[in-house]
Amino acid sequence: MEIPTHVNYLLEAARCAPSADNTQPWRLRWDGVTLAVGYDAARAGNVTFAPENPATLLAMGALLENLRQAAAAAEIQLERIELPVNEYFRMKVSSDSPLPAGCADHPLFYRHTSRLPFRADPLPAALSGWLSEQCEGAARVTVLGRPPEISRVAELVGQASAIRFRTREITEWLGRSLRFTPSEVATGDGLDVETLHLPPGGRALLRLIADWRRMETFNRWGAYRLLAAIEAKAVSNASAIVAVASAGGHSGAFNAGQLMERIWIELNRQGLSVQPFYVVSDQLFRREEGVLPEGMAHLGDSLAGGAEDVFGLSGQKLYMLLRVGFPRRAPVKSRRLPLSSICEA
Repeated sequence: MEIPTHVNYLLEAARCAPSADNTQPWRLRWDGVTLAVGYDAARAGNVTFAPENPATLLAMGALLENLRQAAAAAEIQLERIELPVNEYFRMKVSSDSPLPAGCADHPLFYRHTSRLPFRADPLPAALSGWLSEQCEGAARVTVLGRPPEISRVAELVGQASAIRFRTREITEWLGRSLRFTPSEVATGDGLDVETLHLPPGGRALLRLIADWRRMETFNRWGAYRLLAAIEAKAVSNASAIVAVASAGGHSGAFNAGQLMERIWIELNRQGLSVQPFYVVSDQLFRREEGVLPEGMAHLGDSLAGGAEDVFGLSGQKLYMLLRVGFPRRAPVKSRRLPLSSICEA
């Protein structure tokens, strides 16, 4: 089936959405009338979060935001229809006119992650105010820009990372997502190590810790403390930390994903760099599910208490932290899978 130009434009917008470790877990289906979004279990099932995990729902919410922004820019009508089984959403797509000139230059196509050092100048007051006002359904934003606040968030990231680097499942996922060689990068998914801000010897270290048996051995010598400190230090180099919180459940996570993507697109449009940190949220959700590594429940409790103090969650869930600052240089941008790998018509 030939895909119409306006639908292909929407598919290109969808594939630009962010996902955990750039795993792109979505499966897009065009049947000639509707565009459906589901989970690609065959491709992503053993390398990333499960279909109903908050991280996956967050990514699907971001994809939905891209579709809506792209459709609005191109005057394409989207009508959400009844949710089928095993799909996140399905949209009836229609358009009465050709694509407007310039719609392919929408800012969503230029959204990117930067893990490089930032200039930590304060955010403009107008931008900070705009961020604080943003919401989507139950999702809301907290902007932390004072140095003591940013330092406190860095401490939380360090605590969460110390758990993360002692969790076998996460370590093995990381190992499967890393892309070292040009041929590996050319696949279009995963983490190109060139996009990471690695110190000298960083590539070799990543190759070593990608194997859980070696990581477990290194951890006996405190390797997880060093890695957690590196993560925390990166957070400290920021103009602001933007926290996205929302209600729990399917709709709360979708709202958070839409809001996160909207903010991220606008920040990049205004020339700021953004790095997402899911590690605190991940450990908090794992704590709720009772799946933290043995002997670390007390660390999860401490992390939860700290997150409540810093973000004032008041019953909401923390879904994402965005490290925001002014770029010192342009980052290497992550690639995306070809449409043929994520879409069927």
